[in-house]
Amino acid sequence: MIRYTTNSIATRWWVAALCAVMVWFCTPAPFVTAQSSEQDEAASTEKEDGEETVVVEADPRDDEPWDYSPYRVMIWIASRDPRFTAETLREPLMSYLDRDFNALWRTTIEDAPASVVTAAFRSMDTLTFDRIAGPDPVIAVKRDHPDAVRIQSVRSLPKYVRSISATAGLKEDVIRRAAEFGDETIGGSAAKLDVFDGDALALAQTWNDSSTEALLVTRGQALTLAKPGAKILKLPVTGLVATTVDKYDKIFVVRIDDHPDGATVAVVEMECLMQTFGAVVTSPFSSTVDLPSVVGHTVTRAFAPMVRIDDAGQQTATSMIRAGNLIMDPDSPANVKVGNVLQPMIRKNDRNGKPIALGRIEWAFLIVTEKQGPNVVADYYSGMAGGLQGRKNNRTFKMAMLLKPLTDHTMLRLHAKGREDLPLIGYELYERELNSKAMTFVGRTDWDGRLDIKKTEDPMRLLYVKNGGAVLARLPIVPGLTPREVADLTGDDMRLQAEAYIRGVQNAIIDLVAIRKLLAARIRLRLKKGEMEEAEKLLNALREQPTNEQLANDMGRSQAEFIKELGSRNPNQKRKVDIMFKETREMLGKQITPTVIRDLENDVQRAIANGGTLPDDPEEETE
Repeated sequence: MIRYTTNSIATRWWVAALCAVMVWFCTPAPFVTAQSSEQDEAASTEKEDGEETVVVEADPRDDEPWDYSPYRVMIWIASRDPRFTAETLREPLMSYLDRDFNALWRTTIEDAPASVVTAAFRSMDTLTFDRIAGPDPVIAVKRDHPDAVRIQSVRSLPKYVRSISATAGLKEDVIRRAAEFGDETIGGSAAKLDVFDGDALALAQTWNDSSTEALLVTRGQALTLAKPGAKILKLPVTGLVATTVDKYDKIFVVRIDDHPDGATVAVVEMECLMQTFGAVVTSPFSSTVDLPSVVGHTVTRAFAPMVRIDDAGQQTATSMIRAGNLIMDPDSPANVKVGNVLQPMIRKNDRNGKPIALGRIEWAFLIVTEKQGPNVVADYYSGMAGGLQGRKNNRTFKMAMLLKPLTDHTMLRLHAKGREDLPLIGYELYERELNSKAMTFVGRTDWDGRLDIKKTEDPMRLLYVKNGGAVLARLPIVPGLTPREVADLTGDDMRLQAEAYIRGVQNAIIDLVAIRKLLAARIRLRLKKGEMEEAEKLLNALREQPTNEQLANDMGRSQAEFIKELGSRNPNQKRKVDIMFKETREMLGKQITPTVIRDLENDVQRAIANGGTLPDDPEEETE
């Protein structure tokens, strides 16, 4: 009888191979063309009671268990050298990537679309979904169109729109790509296309004309149309970047630049569901022979594993690693370990599957504390209320991405809320230990509100911003993750100015109380000595001192100015300012009263009635 132990190397490789085969047969072929995916999407419409109903067909891969579901990966090769194409790199690059990702990725390698190549060679650091998908042709319908609610796709468009204006060049390109797709009528909308005599900019200027119902423009132009906004309809054509993004989990843009000063490979990862780009990873290469290995190595460095957040509380979250049960090597690039830092992200869709909230949760991180199989438990640190908590539903996706800082520091800049031109100067930053309440002074912001945050033994630093002793914000930060982070904070300078003013008023009240008591004592002394003229002069000097009403009116005007400067966006600071003024008014009412002057005036009258001297009080005579 043969015994198999899970600790044996042979058995571990046998299990890995079995899992890979199961996933391979359960998953559609990796090299599926974009056209077939687009055709499936266009086919997902039905007629119901004369109205078009959009039917979202389930992707069979969505039924795969998350911990057994490989990543769907697209690698776009962006190169201006004909030697470096997807065709020449595909085989050796796949061979390299299979070492780590054979069972974990379903990989497609293609040449990048022209718009992506242009954007990549312009700047890899500024790539966004809107930038790479901006050249995609779309139909923009006015949101105030009487039938805008009924128009859900290009198939329903002809029923409600008489004309779609388009430039001659874009119309020709769209019809050609629609024919390649298999529907040159564009769902019947091609018959509504009218050529506009002018360029794209002139066409966009007709948006506000009352006769304009819809325009055939690029996605980037459609996003700029306003008053009214544009309802964007995707077209059933080939080569859409947005369609590729919907089809894959990860897209890697690989820019190969064989420059005389040095050949480099730059890779940036896009997380497709969240439409989020990671940091740019760069590697040099010396020869074309080494290029596939350099590309593979750089892609591996740029890859960020994902976890699905299944349960989230105020301080912890439970998650599952994508393809976690397909990972046989604990050092796999797809693995997540205890101590790793994750970036939480969220996506909320409307009923049509379009995102209404999307991307990273700002100033929030997860630190993995426990791991059991594909499941991980992490502590949640956030600088803002809310975030991960909330009811579960089919239109909300909560994920987190493993972070890989590339440098050893991040420049932090603080500025006033909504005012980038107003840096918060001289604000103090303290670091709190993650497992205790001990605070350590980090530094003060400079003339531009900046402070360089260095990497420490802890992958994440929990910073507190203070000014005038008051805590203004909590900022979790991972040094080295980005070159620069900007915190848009409600500045405390106005509250401090109000506090300084109030302290000045309170000191003035104390001084005024002392002056009034001193003058009152001198007046009574002069009256007792019969020096009536001197007493009258001192009494007039006392009357010239600020009164309760004068001080209260000055405080009221100053309080109104401070509240106006704070505005409606700072309710907490307004409350603090109101409390300071209220307490000072109470102090003023108790200490500065007209009773002192009235008593002295009575003493003067008594002195006059007594022949010019103030008689002793009855209490003094009794004593």
